[in-house]
Amino acid sequence: MAHIIFNRKVAPACYKMRILCPEIAVKARPGQFVMVRVTDVLDPLLRRPFAIHRICNEGNSAPSHGSPSCIEVLYHIAGKGTLILSKKHRGEVIDLLGPLGNGFHVENNLKTAVLIAGGIGVAPLLSLAQALKEKKGTRAAAPKVFVFLGGKTAQDVLCRSDFKKLGTTVTVSTEDGSSGIPGLVTDLLRTFFSKLPPSEGIPLTLFGCGPLPMLRALSEIARVHALPCQLSLESRMACGVGACLGCTIPTRSDQNKDLSYQRACKEGPVFESTAIAWEHTHALVLNG
Repeated sequence: MAHIIFNRKVAPACYKMRILCPEIAVKARPGQFVMVRVTDVLDPLLRRPFAIHRICNEGNSAPSHGSPSCIEVLYHIAGKGTLILSKKHRGEVIDLLGPLGNGFHVENNLKTAVLIAGGIGVAPLLSLAQALKEKKGTRAAAPKVFVFLGGKTAQDVLCRSDFKKLGTTVTVSTEDGSSGIPGLVTDLLRTFFSKLPPSEGIPLTLFGCGPLPMLRALSEIARVHALPCQLSLESRMACGVGACLGCTIPTRSDQNKDLSYQRACKEGPVFESTAIAWEHTHALVLNG
Protein backbone atom coordinates (compact mmCIF):
# COMPACT_ATOMS: atom_id res chain seq x y z
CA MET A 1 0.00 0.00 0.00
CA ALA A 2 1.20 3.53 -0.78
CA HIS A 3 0.12 7.11 -0.09
CA ILE A 4 -0.67 9.80 -2.63
CA ILE A 5 1.49 12.94 -2.29
CA PHE A 6 -0.38 14.84 -5.00
CA ASN A 7 -2.65 14.22 -7.96
CA ARG A 8 -2.56 17.27 -10.24
CA LYS A 9 -4.23 18.11 -13.51
CA VAL A 10 -1.46 19.10 -15.92
CA ALA A 11 -3.41 19.33 -19.19
CA PRO A 12 -6.96 18.73 -20.38
CA ALA A 13 -7.85 15.19 -19.18
CA CYS A 14 -4.21 14.57 -18.13
CA TYR A 15 -3.00 14.12 -14.57
CA LYS A 16 0.28 13.60 -12.76
CA MET A 17 0.29 11.64 -9.50
CA ARG A 18 3.20 11.37 -7.06
CA ILE A 19 3.06 8.32 -4.82
CA LEU A 20 5.06 7.59 -1.67
CA CYS A 21 6.25 3.99 -2.10
CA PRO A 22 9.91 3.54 -1.03
CA GLU A 23 9.96 -0.20 -1.69
CA ILE A 24 9.00 0.34 -5.32
CA ALA A 25 10.94 3.57 -5.89
CA VAL A 26 14.28 2.14 -4.82
CA LYS A 27 13.95 -0.74 -7.32
CA ALA A 28 12.32 1.16 -10.19
CA ARG A 29 14.14 1.65 -13.47
CA PRO A 30 13.20 3.82 -16.48
CA GLY A 31 10.79 2.01 -18.77
CA GLN A 32 9.24 -0.17 -16.08
CA PHE A 33 5.63 0.19 -14.95
CA VAL A 34 3.26 -0.37 -12.04
CA MET A 35 -0.17 -1.97 -11.87
CA VAL A 36 -2.61 0.22 -9.91
CA ARG A 37 -5.82 -0.86 -8.24
CA VAL A 38 -8.02 2.18 -8.72
CA THR A 39 -10.81 1.17 -6.33
CA ASP A 40 -11.54 -1.22 -3.45
CA VAL A 41 -14.77 -2.48 -5.04
CA LEU A 42 -15.09 -5.01 -7.87
CA ASP A 43 -15.87 -2.52 -10.63
CA PRO A 44 -13.52 -2.01 -12.33
CA LEU A 45 -12.04 -5.37 -11.42
CA LEU A 46 -8.63 -5.25 -13.09
CA ARG A 47 -5.64 -3.15 -12.16
CA ARG A 48 -4.49 -0.50 -14.62
CA PRO A 49 -0.89 -0.34 -15.96
CA PHE A 50 1.00 2.96 -15.78
CA ALA A 51 4.54 3.73 -16.88
CA ILE A 52 6.87 5.01 -14.17
CA HIS A 53 7.11 8.65 -15.18
CA ARG A 54 9.60 9.89 -12.60
CA ILE A 55 11.61 8.45 -9.70
CA CYS A 56 12.05 11.00 -6.94
CA ASN A 57 11.78 11.97 -3.28
CA GLU A 58 8.66 13.17 -1.53
CA GLY A 59 9.34 16.87 -1.85
CA ASN A 60 11.90 16.98 -4.65
CA SER A 61 11.84 16.26 -8.36
CA ALA A 62 15.00 14.13 -8.20
CA PRO A 63 16.56 11.86 -5.56
CA SER A 64 19.72 13.94 -5.24
CA HIS A 65 20.37 12.77 -1.70
CA GLY A 66 19.77 9.25 -0.47
CA SER A 67 17.46 6.65 -1.92
CA PRO A 68 14.30 7.62 -3.82
CA SER A 69 11.03 7.23 -1.95
CA CYS A 70 8.43 8.15 -4.58
CA ILE A 71 7.39 7.52 -8.12
CA GLU A 72 5.17 9.57 -10.39
CA VAL A 73 2.73 8.39 -13.01
CA LEU A 74 1.40 10.51 -15.85
CA TYR A 75 -1.96 9.45 -17.21
CA HIS A 76 -4.78 10.45 -19.52
CA ILE A 77 -8.44 9.89 -18.65
CA ALA A 78 -9.38 7.19 -21.13
CA GLY A 79 -12.14 5.30 -19.31
CA LYS A 80 -13.77 4.45 -16.01
CA GLY A 81 -10.58 3.40 -14.22
CA THR A 82 -8.55 6.50 -15.00
CA LEU A 83 -11.57 8.71 -14.24
CA ILE A 84 -11.75 7.19 -10.75
CA LEU A 85 -8.01 7.69 -10.34
CA SER A 86 -8.27 11.37 -11.28
CA LYS A 87 -10.61 12.00 -8.34
CA LYS A 88 -8.18 10.76 -5.69
CA HIS A 89 -6.54 13.24 -3.29
CA ARG A 90 -3.41 13.76 -1.21
CA GLY A 91 -3.13 11.34 1.70
CA GLU A 92 -5.34 8.65 0.21
CA VAL A 93 -4.01 5.11 0.18
CA ILE A 94 -3.50 3.38 -3.13
CA ASP A 95 -2.57 -0.23 -3.96
CA LEU A 96 0.40 -0.68 -6.32
CA LEU A 97 2.12 -3.72 -7.78
CA GLY A 98 5.61 -3.18 -9.15
CA PRO A 99 8.02 -2.28 -10.49
CA LEU A 100 7.22 -4.61 -13.37
CA GLY A 101 8.60 -5.39 -16.81
CA ASN A 102 11.89 -4.78 -18.56
CA GLY A 103 12.83 -1.16 -19.07
CA PHE A 104 15.30 0.75 -21.21
CA HIS A 105 18.88 -0.45 -21.52
CA VAL A 106 21.58 2.23 -21.69
CA GLU A 107 25.16 1.43 -22.67
CA ASN A 108 27.85 3.03 -20.54
CA ASN A 109 29.60 4.48 -23.63
CA LEU A 110 26.47 6.20 -24.94
CA LYS A 111 27.35 9.71 -26.13
CA THR A 112 24.05 10.85 -27.62
CA ALA A 113 20.48 9.82 -26.83
CA VAL A 114 17.48 10.90 -28.88
CA LEU A 115 14.09 10.61 -27.17
CA ILE A 116 10.92 10.80 -29.29
CA ALA A 117 7.46 11.02 -27.71
CA GLY A 118 4.00 11.34 -29.15
CA GLY A 119 1.35 12.73 -26.79
CA ILE A 120 0.97 10.71 -23.57
CA GLY A 121 3.80 8.50 -24.85
CA VAL A 122 6.04 10.93 -23.02
CA ALA A 123 5.17 9.10 -19.78
CA PRO A 124 8.11 6.63 -19.57
CA LEU A 125 10.66 8.93 -21.21
CA LEU A 126 11.07 11.52 -18.46
CA SER A 127 12.53 8.99 -16.01
CA LEU A 128 14.87 7.88 -18.81
CA ALA A 129 16.03 11.45 -19.43
CA GLN A 130 16.51 11.85 -15.69
CA ALA A 131 18.73 8.75 -15.56
CA LEU A 132 20.69 9.76 -18.66
CA LYS A 133 21.56 13.17 -17.22
CA GLU A 134 22.86 11.69 -13.97
CA LYS A 135 26.51 10.66 -13.93
CA LYS A 136 26.46 7.14 -12.58
CA GLY A 137 28.50 3.99 -12.55
CA THR A 138 31.23 3.75 -15.16
CA ARG A 139 29.86 6.47 -17.42
CA ALA A 140 32.49 9.22 -17.58
CA ALA A 141 30.02 11.93 -18.48
CA ALA A 142 26.32 12.27 -19.02
CA PRO A 143 25.38 11.89 -22.71
CA LYS A 144 23.82 14.63 -24.78
CA VAL A 145 20.07 14.20 -24.75
CA PHE A 146 17.83 15.48 -27.53
CA VAL A 147 14.08 15.32 -26.92
CA PHE A 148 11.43 15.56 -29.63
CA LEU A 149 7.85 16.02 -28.42
CA GLY A 150 4.84 15.82 -30.69
CA GLY A 151 1.07 16.12 -30.46
CA LYS A 152 -1.99 16.91 -32.51
CA THR A 153 -2.34 20.30 -30.77
CA ALA A 154 -0.39 22.37 -28.25
CA GLN A 155 -2.49 20.87 -25.45
CA ASP A 156 -1.20 17.41 -26.37
CA VAL A 157 2.46 18.34 -25.88
CA LEU A 158 3.38 17.38 -22.33
CA CYS A 159 6.37 17.84 -20.00
CA ARG A 160 8.30 20.32 -22.13
CA SER A 161 9.50 22.30 -19.09
CA ASP A 162 10.36 19.11 -17.15
CA PHE A 163 12.76 17.98 -19.88
CA LYS A 164 14.30 21.45 -20.15
CA LYS A 165 14.96 21.51 -16.39
CA LEU A 166 17.03 18.36 -16.84
CA GLY A 167 19.25 20.16 -19.33
CA THR A 168 18.06 18.36 -22.45
CA THR A 169 17.57 19.98 -25.85
CA VAL A 170 13.83 20.01 -26.55
CA THR A 171 12.09 20.47 -29.91
CA VAL A 172 8.30 20.44 -30.33
CA SER A 173 5.98 19.75 -33.23
CA THR A 174 2.18 19.85 -33.54
CA GLU A 175 0.04 18.58 -36.37
CA ASP A 176 -2.09 21.74 -36.40
CA GLY A 177 0.88 24.10 -36.01
CA SER A 178 -0.40 25.56 -32.72
CA SER A 179 2.98 25.05 -31.04
CA GLY A 180 6.49 24.44 -32.28
CA ILE A 181 7.07 23.28 -35.83
CA PRO A 182 4.04 22.17 -37.88
CA GLY A 183 4.03 18.50 -38.75
CA LEU A 184 4.74 15.11 -37.22
CA VAL A 185 7.32 14.46 -34.55
CA THR A 186 9.06 11.97 -36.86
CA ASP A 187 9.51 14.83 -39.35
CA LEU A 188 11.56 16.59 -36.68
CA LEU A 189 13.76 13.54 -36.40
CA ARG A 190 14.34 13.37 -40.14
CA THR A 191 15.34 17.04 -40.13
CA PHE A 192 17.66 16.40 -37.18
CA PHE A 193 19.51 13.69 -39.09
CA SER A 194 19.69 15.78 -42.26
CA LYS A 195 21.52 18.53 -40.35
CA LEU A 196 23.74 16.24 -38.28
CA PRO A 197 27.38 16.48 -39.43
CA PRO A 198 28.93 13.19 -40.53
CA SER A 199 30.63 11.61 -37.53
CA GLU A 200 31.59 7.98 -37.38
CA GLY A 201 31.94 6.02 -34.18
CA ILE A 202 29.66 8.15 -32.01
CA PRO A 203 27.28 5.85 -30.14
CA LEU A 204 23.76 7.19 -30.67
CA THR A 205 20.56 5.43 -29.61
CA LEU A 206 16.92 6.25 -30.28
CA PHE A 207 14.28 5.80 -27.59
CA GLY A 208 10.58 6.22 -28.33
CA CYS A 209 7.04 5.89 -27.06
CA GLY A 210 3.77 6.94 -28.61
CA PRO A 211 1.10 5.91 -31.11
CA LEU A 212 1.73 2.83 -33.22
CA PRO A 213 2.14 4.68 -36.57
CA MET A 214 4.74 6.94 -34.97
CA LEU A 215 6.70 4.00 -33.58
CA ARG A 216 6.60 2.20 -36.90
CA ALA A 217 7.94 5.30 -38.66
CA LEU A 218 10.60 5.69 -35.98
CA SER A 219 11.64 2.07 -36.47
CA GLU A 220 12.06 2.70 -40.20
CA ILE A 221 14.17 5.82 -39.57
CA ALA A 222 16.39 3.78 -37.24
CA ARG A 223 16.73 1.08 -39.93
CA VAL A 224 17.72 3.59 -42.61
CA HIS A 225 20.40 5.12 -40.39
CA ALA A 226 21.50 1.75 -38.94
CA LEU A 227 20.90 2.94 -35.38
CA PRO A 228 19.77 1.02 -32.30
CA CYS A 229 16.22 1.94 -31.32
CA GLN A 230 14.30 0.98 -28.18
CA LEU A 231 10.52 1.37 -28.12
CA SER A 232 8.17 1.28 -25.15
CA LEU A 233 4.84 -0.30 -26.06
CA GLU A 234 2.02 -2.21 -24.48
CA SER A 235 -1.02 -4.15 -25.45
CA ARG A 236 -3.94 -4.30 -23.03
CA MET A 237 -2.87 -5.85 -19.74
CA ALA A 238 -4.88 -7.85 -17.23
CA CYS A 239 -2.38 -9.31 -14.77
CA GLY A 240 0.87 -7.44 -15.44
CA VAL A 241 3.03 -10.41 -14.43
CA GLY A 242 2.98 -12.60 -17.54
CA ALA A 243 0.39 -15.14 -16.42
CA CYS A 244 -2.66 -14.30 -18.54
CA LEU A 245 -0.92 -13.91 -21.94
CA GLY A 246 -3.27 -11.07 -22.77
CA CYS A 247 -0.58 -8.56 -23.76
CA THR A 248 1.40 -10.46 -26.37
CA ILE A 249 3.45 -8.61 -28.98
CA PRO A 250 4.24 -10.12 -32.42
CA THR A 251 8.02 -10.39 -32.77
CA ARG A 252 10.79 -11.91 -34.88
CA SER A 253 14.39 -12.57 -33.85
CA ASP A 254 17.47 -12.13 -36.05
CA GLN A 255 18.17 -15.84 -35.86
CA ASN A 256 14.58 -16.98 -36.43
CA LYS A 257 12.41 -15.16 -38.95
CA ASP A 258 9.32 -17.09 -37.91
CA LEU A 259 6.64 -15.12 -36.10
CA SER A 260 6.63 -15.47 -32.33
CA TYR A 261 4.95 -13.66 -29.47
CA GLN A 262 6.38 -12.00 -26.36
CA ARG A 263 4.56 -10.52 -23.41
CA ALA A 264 4.58 -6.74 -23.07
CA CYS A 265 4.39 -7.04 -19.29
CA LYS A 266 7.24 -9.52 -18.94
CA GLU A 267 9.65 -9.41 -21.89
CA GLY A 268 8.66 -5.76 -22.48
CA PRO A 269 7.27 -3.16 -22.38
CA VAL A 270 10.54 -2.00 -23.99
CA PHE A 271 11.54 -3.83 -27.18
CA GLU A 272 14.23 -3.35 -29.78
CA SER A 273 12.55 -1.91 -32.85
CA THR A 274 14.05 -4.64 -35.05
CA ALA A 275 12.35 -7.34 -32.96
CA ILE A 276 8.80 -6.16 -33.66
CA ALA A 277 6.85 -7.79 -36.50
CA TRP A 278 5.27 -4.54 -37.66
CA GLU A 279 2.95 -6.09 -40.23
CA HIS A 280 1.14 -7.89 -37.38
CA THR A 281 0.79 -4.99 -34.93
CA HIS A 282 -2.58 -3.61 -36.07
CA ALA A 283 -4.38 -4.92 -32.96
CA LEU A 284 -1.96 -3.44 -30.40
CA VAL A 285 -2.99 -0.80 -27.87
CA LEU A 286 0.04 1.26 -26.92
CA ASN A 287 1.07 3.32 -23.93
CA GLY A 288 -1.49 6.01 -23.08
